[in-house]
Amino acid sequence: MLDEKKVYLTVSSLNKYLQRKYVNDPYLKEIYLKGEVSNFKLHSSGILYFTIKDGNSKIDAIKFDYDKNDFKDGDSVLVKGEINFYFPKGEHTFIVYEIKKDNIGELYKKFIKLKNKLENEGLFSIENKKKLKKINNNIGIISSSTGAALQDIKRTIYRRFPMANIKLYSCLVQGNNSSIDIVKKIKEASNDKNDVIIIARGGGSIEDLWSFNEEIVVKEIFNCKIPVVTGIGHENDITLSDYVADIRASTPTAAAEIVTPITLEELIRIIDYKYEQMTSNIIKFFSNKKKCVNNLLNIYKIKTLDNILFNYDVKLNNRKDKLNLVMDTLIYSRKALVDNNKFLLVNKNILSNKKNKLVILNKFLENNYPINILKKGYIIAENIKNEKIISIDNVFIDDNIKLYLSDGEIQVNVKKIIRKRGKDV
Repeated sequence: MLDEKKVYLTVSSLNKYLQRKYVNDPYLKEIYLKGEVSNFKLHSSGILYFTIKDGNSKIDAIKFDYDKNDFKDGDSVLVKGEINFYFPKGEHTFIVYEIKKDNIGELYKKFIKLKNKLENEGLFSIENKKKLKKINNNIGIISSSTGAALQDIKRTIYRRFPMANIKLYSCLVQGNNSSIDIVKKIKEASNDKNDVIIIARGGGSIEDLWSFNEEIVVKEIFNCKIPVVTGIGHENDITLSDYVADIRASTPTAAAEIVTPITLEELIRIIDYKYEQMTSNIIKFFSNKKKCVNNLLNIYKIKTLDNILFNYDVKLNNRKDKLNLVMDTLIYSRKALVDNNKFLLVNKNILSNKKNKLVILNKFLENNYPINILKKGYIIAENIKNEKIISIDNVFIDDNIKLYLSDGEIQVNVKKIIRKRGKDV
């Protein structure tokens, strides 16, 4: 029941109270919203009217001084603005200061759509994953030649397994045509004699990493004949290339560790352990056989077993010879492994010096390349017989000659010849 003794407010009083609440609340002065636009209308006065909504609610919005028409109903947008309370009607409106399309949201939708498509095609199936070798001697790296990711990978591989042969397939890792370049380098690495391929780049936004979500890149990884390990971005960055790869590493450094699971020191320890284990097993085997023979002699008192003992003696000697051969082979292999490692370390400086000399020679060739000389302003002249003109003594009035510049050819007719001393011909 309504109580007539209560104080009843007017509508204006209530709206004034609400207006003060809106004005005094600092959280309503700078608001960032994400949603879908609808009822998009651009007035001739430059005022943009629209609604921002999500799955459960919506709010009317206004943008003043808007001179574009880049949006349509259904677009996902990001907006910045504040809440305004309109006193006469008792309504609140979102006043927009800035608005732009939510590209990340659109890319994520595209990501999910393509992921579902490729997953249904079986590209991410575990049954299609290729296994890595225990020891990868030849490692192909597809990455930017100037990125920090490449240096992290090389440093990790050389530290863990310096005997590995690394081949770089430098490529674009973001931007226009980068996906085409990545596909090209995957084909090259797949056709080379690599044991494993690493595809890597540093971290970035979803736009930066988008090349690795392109369908042509994902399918090329799937068709690659060699196991592929991806180390793209940071641990939280997941691309479609990671899903199709045979192994996904959380970082480029982790990818380098995966392809070198056995370090040189671990390999030597394994060889030593196997050698000791095999030696022990062979000694036990001969010991047990000897006990069996002695037991037979003691039990049956056989005194006419010379032939049998002789045969056993022959077999024993043969097995000893085989054991010595196996042991010599293992020792030689281990020594060769260590010597090869030392050779690589000793020749590291020699290779570095050769590389520096190659850089200097390449610079010299660039400076003396004819096209580069022409780019400095020089011209090559030829007569109609395609003979080089090196003196004005070879040129006469009315001759037709050709002048070659860095980007083309000019055909001229000689009207006047001037010698160095200034005398006309």
